[in-house]
This record gives sequence, structure tokens and C-alpha cells, in this order.
Amino acid sequence: MAGTSRHIQPTVEDLNLLIEISQMLTLLDRDRLLDRVVEVAAKSFGAERATLLLNPDAPSDWQQILIRYRADDSSIEHMDPTQSVRFARRAWDKGLAGIVAREKHGIIIQDTNEDTRWQKFENSTSAARSVLCVPFVLNNNMVIGVLTLQHSDAAQFDENDLALLTIIANQASVALSNAQLFHNLQQTESKLQGILSAMPDPIVVIDNSDRVIMMNEGADSLRQQGVTLELGKLITDCIAPDSPFQQIVPLVKEARPLKETRTWEVHSQTARRDFQVQASSWASRGQTNEGHAFVVRDITALRDLNRFKDEMLHLASHDLRSPLALIVGYCSLIELDIEPDSIINEHIQAIYRATTRMQGLMDDLLRVEKIRTSALELMEMLSVRELVESAAANVQAEFEAKGQSFTLSFEVDEDAVVRGNKGLLREALENYLNNAQKYTPAGGAVRLAVRPSGQNLKISVEDTGIGIPEEAIQRVFEAFYRARQVGTEQVEGRGFGLHLVKTILERHGGSVWVTSKAGMGSIFGMELPRA
Repeated sequence: MAGTSRHIQPTVEDLNLLIEISQMLTLLDRDRLLDRVVEVAAKSFGAERATLLLNPDAPSDWQQILIRYRADDSSIEHMDPTQSVRFARRAWDKGLAGIVAREKHGIIIQDTNEDTRWQKFENSTSAARSVLCVPFVLNNNMVIGVLTLQHSDAAQFDENDLALLTIIANQASVALSNAQLFHNLQQTESKLQGILSAMPDPIVVIDNSDRVIMMNEGADSLRQQGVTLELGKLITDCIAPDSPFQQIVPLVKEARPLKETRTWEVHSQTARRDFQVQASSWASRGQTNEGHAFVVRDITALRDLNRFKDEMLHLASHDLRSPLALIVGYCSLIELDIEPDSIINEHIQAIYRATTRMQGLMDDLLRVEKIRTSALELMEMLSVRELVESAAANVQAEFEAKGQSFTLSFEVDEDAVVRGNKGLLREALENYLNNAQKYTPAGGAVRLAVRPSGQNLKISVEDTGIGIPEEAIQRVFEAFYRARQVGTEQVEGRGFGLHLVKTILERHGGSVWVTSKAGMGSIFGMELPRA
């Protein structure tokens, strides 16, 4: 075909070449596809040498590669990646490949001795006189590579060759994009399978026909619970009638996507195991629902720990109260038998303080657990202004006694309301205010502000106190935690107040937060959903 003058009308030879190239669209092996394109193009146009160079500036998905073809022995050569990158950078910066890539269209050089666009690099073995060069352009207008055909005689390629090779390059670009997408899909699937295999919890995925399409190795453990999974089988047929996981069946039969993750617990009486099941919907882009995913977690150990915790709380609420009462009683008897000015009185007062602190810790622990686990009673519509003003009035005296200024700021409507337990929410606010009062020096200032925050109400308590060290901020809402720093030695507390606030807000569907800097005060906040 090369070196001859051909008509603009395609020949049978041209059409056969295009048919052969179009058949490459089905190739999904990228390296094989590239090799084939280079070989077919070189042979069809009578090139003595062909080079396919991928763009060194293309995204990392397009691995750098340089393919060379020689007609004398029909050999395909892949350059070493290190040399390939080095050569590609030179060719892209100073060679013909870079010009074609920047202009995004093909170029014919009839005689390299007379055309300055052809640069012969040091150590090059090319004896090219005529050159045909075209870009591989993806549909996002990115040039991913350049194909160059060479011949040692001048004027071996014409405009018809350029037009035909451009068509080939365009088709090859589509095929190459498909191959790359397939390669990426295989990598993603491999990663997903690796992740699923590494997870010990059973995972099962079904499609919108309720058939099992994916599961991990951990799913085999469900056989002991009457769940025999097989790919392609209906999930409803995989679950035995007496299986504790029968609750999955009505969920699947609803045949509609879940708006949020649904979680429930399952108890296996025969195996004496407890499980937690999480179900969620999954869908591809543009689809509403393509199935469900189930994650099963064995929580038997957690349930055992929870039972142990309940036993310890029972011990704290009953068995420890009697010894404490006995200690206090004997201290009272001892006081009757000693002189008022005896040093023993100081020891007895220390015992009183220790037992009172222990009693307080038990009361706090039991109170938080009761709030966390029991249903909230007396939920009602509450005026935010009345709630805040009531809490502020209860602590006003403490601010005045310490010479601290206290201000209220409302940036919400007068009729703003929340739904909750009045006593608990007021207690949470009072804890914030008492905390600010304790850690703010005499003469300082405390400001309580209420403002809107999307669909929520934000309540913040800002003080000019000693602040909180950065390393302690993440832990201030933990039970029994107190940040130890200069200025807090004489501040009384058990480290439970802020934990109580967090528990109350979470039970009301709200949240807590804090911002602070040592020596520059703190802002403690809470958010509650509007009613």
C-alpha cells in the first residue's frame, strides 16, 4: 500500500484492513491489543519500523510503555520501563510525537532530511526518510499515545495513508479505552474479593431478584444456623424455616429499597450464640434499587460483657450500699466516744468524704445507665426559651457568688420548640453552666447562646476560663475523665457531668461538641432537632 498513489475511494484492501482493526475492539488484553495494532499498521502500510509511545503525562492508570516493530524480522520489542519513560520524555518534549500530541492530529514527513520537525536523538538507530505519525485520542480529548511509522525511502506515505491510519488510531483508542476499563474493573474486583475474604463477619449480597450474587468465606459459618448459601440461589430458599435468621425473609419480600441501614439482633437457642444483622440496599448509578447486602456479626462476647456489666451495676446498687452505710454508721459511733478537738475527727471526716464520693460515683453510674437503656418518659413539646431561662435561673446564684458576668443570647424565634424530657434537658444545660462556672476564674464571663443550625437548634456555653489542653479535648466527654492541668487542683468533681450531658443528648437524637484552647476559655455546645 505504501509508496503508491491511491484513489480517495477506499479499496478492498483498505476495507479489509478496517475490518481487521474493528475486530480488535473485542480484545480486552491491553498489551496484546497494542502489540496487534502496531504490527497490523506497520505491515499494512509497508513500514519498515513502527513505534507506539504512550503519553508520559497521562494518568497513572495508563502504564508507560514503548513498543517497537521491525519489518525485517517481524519482531515486537518492549522497552524496559525505566528506559521507556526516559525516551518518552525526550520524544514528548522535543520530538515529532510531542508535536502530534499537542496538535492532536496526524503529520506526514516526506523527507526527514528536509523537515526540521523530525529530531534524531543520540544513540538512535533509525534510518527514517519518510514518517507517518498519528495520535491516539480518547473521547475526553486526552492524547494517550502516538503511533509512528517509518521508512528508509522518502515519500512513502500520502494523505490517503494519513486518513486511513487516523481512522485506525481512533478505533484503536476506543478498544484501548475498553481494555483499560476492563483492566480497572478486574483490579477493583480483585481488591473487593480480598477485602471480603479478609473480613471474618459473614457478608451476603443479593440482587433485586433476591438471588445470592456475592458472599465471603465467613458466610459458610452460617450453615450451623440453618443458612445454606449458594450463588445464584434465592436467598429465601437458602434459609431454613427453623433458622433464627428467618427475619431476613420478610425484609426481602418487601421488594423496595431501604431508606437507611436496618439493624436487628438474632439469638440462636441451640448454639447459644447472639448475632447482629445489618441490612442495607445497594444500587448502581442511576438505579433506585438493585438488591440488598447483609452483614452478620457474632456479638455473643459483647452480650456476655453486657450481662457482666449488669451484674456489676447490680452489685454497685445493692451489695456495696450496705457496707458503705455500715462504715458511715460506725464513724458516727466513733464520733460519740472521742473528744471534739481530737485529731481522730479529721480522720473520720476523711472517711465521710471518701464514702460520700463513692456513693456519688455509684449514683452517677446508675443514673447514666438508666438514661441510656430505658425509654424516655414524659416526652413533651418544650419551649426552648423557657427551658434555657429555667436552667440559667437555677445557677444564677453561683455566678453572682463568684463575681462572674452571665449573659443570654437568643437568635431563634420566640416559639422555637424541641421535643424531649424537660428535667433531663435542663439537667444537661445546668451541667454545662456549672462546668463553666467552676473552671472560670472570679470576675470572668460566661455566655449562653441559642441559634439555628439547619434543621437543628444549637445551644452553646462560652466561658473565659482556663481552657482545655489540646490532647484532652477528645476525651472530655468520657466517663470519669478529668483533664489534669494547673488551676484545677481545688475544683471538685467526679468527671461524670459531661458524660451525663452526652448521654442525655444522644437519647434525644442530638449531639455534643467542644472547642477550646488552654488559657483562652472553652465553648461547649449541644444540638437538638427542632420539633
